[in-house]
Amino acid sequence: MFICMLSKNRKLVNFSLRLLFSRSTTVTPSHLATLTSSAIITATMKKIFVVILLLVSFSVVSWAISADLGEVGVGARPLSLGKAYVGYAQDASAIFLNPAGLAEIPKLSLVSMTGKMLEDITYVSFGISNPTPFMTFGFGFISAATSGIPLTTITTTTTEIVVNQYGATDYSSSLMYFSFAKPFFGNMSFGGNAKIFYQGFSDTSASLEGGSGYGTDLDMGLKWNARKGIDFGLTAQNLLPMSNGGKFTWGTGREEGIPATFKLGSSILLLGEKGLRQYKDQNLLLNVDLEMSNNSIPSVWHAGVEWWINKIFALRGGVDQTPKATEAGVGIENNLTAGVGLKYKGFSFDYAYHQYGEITQNAAHFFSIGFLNEKEPFNAKEMLKSEVFTTQLKKTENLKAFLDVSDNYWAKDPIKYLATLGIIDGYPDNTFRPEQPLTRGELAALLVKAKGLEIDKSVNEDIFADVDKDHWAAPYVKAVVAKKYMSGYENGKFKPWKIITRDEAVVVLSKFAGLIIPETLSANPYNDVKKNNWAARYISAAKNAGLLEYLSVGEFEPNRAFTRAEAAEIISKMKFAKERIQKELFKKSTT
Repeated sequence: MFICMLSKNRKLVNFSLRLLFSRSTTVTPSHLATLTSSAIITATMKKIFVVILLLVSFSVVSWAISADLGEVGVGARPLSLGKAYVGYAQDASAIFLNPAGLAEIPKLSLVSMTGKMLEDITYVSFGISNPTPFMTFGFGFISAATSGIPLTTITTTTTEIVVNQYGATDYSSSLMYFSFAKPFFGNMSFGGNAKIFYQGFSDTSASLEGGSGYGTDLDMGLKWNARKGIDFGLTAQNLLPMSNGGKFTWGTGREEGIPATFKLGSSILLLGEKGLRQYKDQNLLLNVDLEMSNNSIPSVWHAGVEWWINKIFALRGGVDQTPKATEAGVGIENNLTAGVGLKYKGFSFDYAYHQYGEITQNAAHFFSIGFLNEKEPFNAKEMLKSEVFTTQLKKTENLKAFLDVSDNYWAKDPIKYLATLGIIDGYPDNTFRPEQPLTRGELAALLVKAKGLEIDKSVNEDIFADVDKDHWAAPYVKAVVAKKYMSGYENGKFKPWKIITRDEAVVVLSKFAGLIIPETLSANPYNDVKKNNWAARYISAAKNAGLLEYLSVGEFEPNRAFTRAEAAEIISKMKFAKERIQKELFKKSTT
């Protein structure tokens, strides 16, 4: 009879073993037979995995366990991507998958998740991260619980097996994370987790004595923004050896090591403003992770794709490989995942479907709500789609357009807005020449027009040795020098004809925007701009203010010529420009 039941329910037992213990030292068919026969007698199929845990707690079997709830995966978004998140890790879910990613989150961020597994196991997680001047700190919590587990006694005779239920108990398992993260070398970051485990039963009778316990361990992670749209990550989970506290201790005093795992991940933004290519407002993300263990468990892969159809809605899918017990030992199964995401007003709403094995009842559904604390960029299209307001252009047909600025050009909106407002001009042939470098004289004129500064059109004396009173740029140069936005050179020249470099332009524009410039820097603002660079403090201030969002995370290219399109992009993100755009080009009417 037991053999028949085993063949019918082995997949569910395998799932239970993998789900709760995740990294067992040895799983053999004989273990499965012992566990399954007892479990089927003592509990309903919904409770099999808890009964297995109960038996292990009593040392009925001799193999070691490690109940790391983080192996289930946390956050509906990572789960729907097949748990491929180590190289990406850009929200509070990084606490559980790669703590180094917390260093890239500029503001307070939260994520929570709830779900049901095996129709009866409640799974809950919560994470919060917050940056400080020193480093980013985070806290995470995961809990899995079920109730009403039957407690039985088994009496055998030569003719029958008698099962008597004498009570019931509840089971819960929890895991707390205390996280930190800090950037270094400009485009890299590292982080870590101190972890506290607990699991046990509500019954305190002698029959379950020693059935509860606690443990501690440590995770470490690294993240590298290699180049535009390409990131890599590395995590080592449960690093501490038993001699240094990395263990789980049962009430009986029995100690077990928690096997370490290592994950190497990559993330490629194929489409997007910061990706390899740009196509409208769409983002296409590909994540791939390799997971390895320090024991006999085989290595597995995780892969996922995320497609943001627009800035609000995303579709996701992936494959999550997991070890499974087989007749020959330990094998691998491919679990399909899928999900959707929604972002609105700084909040995220995510759903994930995760297959566990081939049995339909094993599939789980997870829901997450997160707070991204992101200030949505000013975007006419998104405003037109708002559920609360219908926002329309005051005179849509009168927006200034140029022959050489296509609808797919990355800076088309700021160019149109600033040109319509008269802040920046095109050329007589109705072109804008967005990739044309700016000269120092042209930048001076642009700053004056942007804020509407008063100028003395009849300059009575030469401003610089190379800017006489009749020079076309003389009134503009005089105005920006008086405001201390720009200055001349030590040789008494201004060089109005000189092409301005990106670092020089950002220094000028940081002053122009009235940004607070830090006295010192603890890290490089970009991989190619060291913290002791003459312009580093201004570049860091502009980056933190969101003026440089169009640039790659890792590279700044300080000596590159500063273009007209870049000037339009940066100025459009300044507070005074945003106010003018909203006031003069858009109006709100309540629907």
